[in-house]
Amino acid sequence: MAVCCLAKLFARARNALSVALVACVVPSHAQAQVSAGMDRETARARALIESGEGTAARSVLDSLVEQAAPSSLELADALYWRAVLAERVMDAERDWKRLVIDVPLSPRTPDALLRLGELDLLRGHPAGARVYLDRLLRDYPEGSHRGRALLLSARSYLEERDIPRGCTMLASLRTAGIAHGEVGLQADEMARACVGAQAPAAALAAPAAKSTPPPAAPPAAPPAVPSAKPSGTQYSVQLAAYNTQREADAAVKRFATRGVEARVDGSEKPFRIRTGRFAAQADAVALLAKLKRQGFAGFVAEITP
Repeated sequence: MAVCCLAKLFARARNALSVALVACVVPSHAQAQVSAGMDRETARARALIESGEGTAARSVLDSLVEQAAPSSLELADALYWRAVLAERVMDAERDWKRLVIDVPLSPRTPDALLRLGELDLLRGHPAGARVYLDRLLRDYPEGSHRGRALLLSARSYLEERDIPRGCTMLASLRTAGIAHGEVGLQADEMARACVGAQAPAAALAAPAAKSTPPPAAPPAAPPAVPSAKPSGTQYSVQLAAYNTQREADAAVKRFATRGVEARVDGSEKPFRIRTGRFAAQADAVALLAKLKRQGFAGFVAEITP
């Protein structure tokens, strides 16, 4: 009798343990199913993006943002792609800021910081752009984003006429060995502002000679004030650059399939891929902002005669 009771108690305990184990396993399995479902839907939204069905993709991503768990990588992906597809800059900015705040450890965070910095530069707020760029360089010192972050930081200083700091940032690109490809081309164009920038400082730092001052020279005619830009300067948006004509031609075709009418500028490397041609820089800046909202990267380039 005692043996029978003990057997029953053991069976009950074993069943209770099995139920407890199932209770522990089911949530993990369910969570895995949710993650897999989010991955599939994110992939579907990206496929819709590639096929040009932006409205359908945004609808999918709206649902993903609502369903994603707080601070999850799924939320970061959904916010990122919804920002890329946003029709209004303020909507994209909202999602990138939310991504940075809610999912700071996501692999998407560096790119979100970079895009927020670019937006402030486009608005003419270089100091505001550096808030994001400095955080990016501080918190994410490694990665493919570093070269572009240094480049944009240099541009922010140059736009404020802080030539020494801007040129120092450009020099750090060379020192770090990441000024290559498109980043290198942009750095070369921006470095024109650094030519001769150190000469006045060197002259001021030189000790004064202990000799009698030379006789006063006759007054020279005032130097002619150069025009801000050469006559006939135009502006375009540069999207990429390649070392071969074949690669450049292929890129133009790819841009055409995504609704961007691009061209190849130049008859020798680097072959620059550009779109638009404007007499006013503001028009090129507006086109660049529109392209960035569509997920393209680029910068405004000067075309001199």
